[in-house]
Formats: sequence, C-alpha cells, structure tokens
Amino acid sequence: MPDYDFSLVDAAIIDTQHNTMRVLREVLSRLGLKRAETYSSARDAARALAEATPDLILLDADGEEADALRLVRSLRNEPDTRNPYACIVATTWQPTPLLLTRVTNAGADDLLVKPVSPKQVQDRLATLIENRKKFVVTADYTGPDRRKSPRDGAQVPLLDAPNTLRLKATNRWAHLNARQLMAEANGFVNEQKLMRASVQVSFLIEFAVPGLSACPPEKMAIEHLARVPGFLDDLLRRLDDSHEPAPAESAAKSLKLLAERLRAQAESGAVASEELERARSLARELMQGVDRSRPLDSMVAEVASAVAAYRARLEQMAQAKAEAARAAVAGPAGQGSGEAPKEAAAE
Repeated sequence: MPDYDFSLVDAAIIDTQHNTMRVLREVLSRLGLKRAETYSSARDAARALAEATPDLILLDADGEEADALRLVRSLRNEPDTRNPYACIVATTWQPTPLLLTRVTNAGADDLLVKPVSPKQVQDRLATLIENRKKFVVTADYTGPDRRKSPRDGAQVPLLDAPNTLRLKATNRWAHLNARQLMAEANGFVNEQKLMRASVQVSFLIEFAVPGLSACPPEKMAIEHLARVPGFLDDLLRRLDDSHEPAPAESAAKSLKLLAERLRAQAESGAVASEELERARSLARELMQGVDRSRPLDSMVAEVASAVAAYRARLEQMAQAKAEAARAAVAGPAGQGSGEAPKEAAAE
C-alpha cells in the first residue's frame, strides 16, 4: 500500500461512548492524523461540521441513529456545507442489513464494524483514497453511487467529487486551487439538484392526479402531493443561489401555493379538475424553465415513463402482499384439517 501522509488531514469523531471515542482517536493518531475533533453527539457536531467540514468523519450510528443519519443527509445536501464531499464512515457494533441500507441511503461512504484496529481503519482510508465511488445527485440524495445497474429513463451524470482526504494524503493539496475545485463541483451539484427536483415535482403531480380526481380522493395520492412543497422549497433556495431567470422561480412559487391548496381541497373532499391541469401545466413550465437545453416533450416522456414504472412496482408489491396473505390463511387451514402441507399445496 502507498505510503500516505495523513498529517494534514482534518478528522472528526462523533460517538456517544467516550471510551470508543478515545480508542478511535488513538487509532487515527497512530496513523499520523494530527487533528481530530471529537463530539459526543450528532447534534453537537452539526453546526461545527457545516461551518468547517473536515476531510474525514467517523460517525457512530448506534447511539442516536436518527440524528446521525440526519447529519449525513444534511452535510451532503445542504447548499451551505463547506465540504459536502467529505469522506463519511459510519461506525457500529451491530452491522445489520437494515442499518447498512439506511447508512447507504443517507449518503455515507462506508460502514465500519467496531471494535476497530489501526489496520482496519488504514485499509478503509486506502479504499477511500484510491477507489472512492463517484457521486450521484438526485432530487433528495447526494452521495456515492451505489446502483448496480443504470435505471430506466434519462441517465444521471456522475460527479468525480473532490476528495480532500486523497488530496492531502497524497501531498497534492498545495498544488491545486481547492476553492475553484469545490466551486465547480458545487455548481454541478446545484444544477443537477434543480433539474432533478423539477422532474421529481412533475413526477409526484402526475402520479397523484388520477387519485386526486377520485371521489373521495385517494390517500396515497394526497401523500405524494404533500411531498411537493418540500422539493419546491429546496429548489427555490437553489434558484436564488444560481440566479436562474424569473420564469422558473415564478412557476415554482405558484406551484407551491397551488399544491398546498390542492392538498387542503383533497383532505376536505373534491378537487377541481381545472386545478389539477393547472398543476400539471406549472410543473412542466418549471421543468422547462430550469432545464432549457432539453425539449419539453423529452422531459414529459421521462416523467410518464417513471410514473408507469412506479405504478407497476406498486402493483407487483400489492400482488405479492396479497399472495402472502392468502398463503398465511391457507397454511393453518390445511394443517388443521389433517392434511399434510405437501398435499394441501398440490390441490
């Protein structure tokens, strides 16, 4: 393994157990890291890390899992984070598949099992330095691309995220304009966030319209509509930063007010069809205002394809659930009648 120099690397250790925190700090010190701030909770660390994000973060995912994952998502997605591309390694005593999924979905790079040894940490750092995955940016996720295969629809470009851990450990930090590197990456992320958020808003509205047209409106449709204002809030913040033209901002603000009004109408009864069509029109206007390089027809087709695929998955899940329920009912009945399970299944 190459001889890395970790003396310039800034690290943060967040752990609810002081003994574990001490051990992790000693491990980093043995590897040559001279600066490692410690925090006893994710909440304590949140403000400090947003203002001066280190190159490496070791984050306890056991004691306060919800706060820890919320911190990861915030560091990755908030526009004001100084270094949203910091290497983030969650730590745990119990590496369950569910925890791994949650850590991955939040945007962390890796999951490290305690107790840790210097060799384990050194190997993980080497992987982050030499083979870190490129970042994918969606409406509600920024982080390492974990997809095993490309999804249907428009392909999302990947970002070779600035890796300050690598730059410092390989003595390249002083030879690059880090501020420019970060600014270019942030510009890419902001552009992708705007485009993906506008598509996501259109997707949510297109999915919800049929259910909102029902009498009474369907609960799932209302739930999907309720997510629209949150995406629009983030989009509007990013529009302010990117100085996008007024039409996109105007469409976003109008659509947010309309979505909130439609939700209130749906929860109390009927939704006017002309209001739903207005929401569709504003969503398409927003997509076109944010991404003027793509034909509107192409974006509309992408949304329609995504909605159709999503409905198909929901139908498959519903069928699987129904079959499982039938099997659960048939199993005890067959056994109670004195028939062998194999014979009952054959009938």
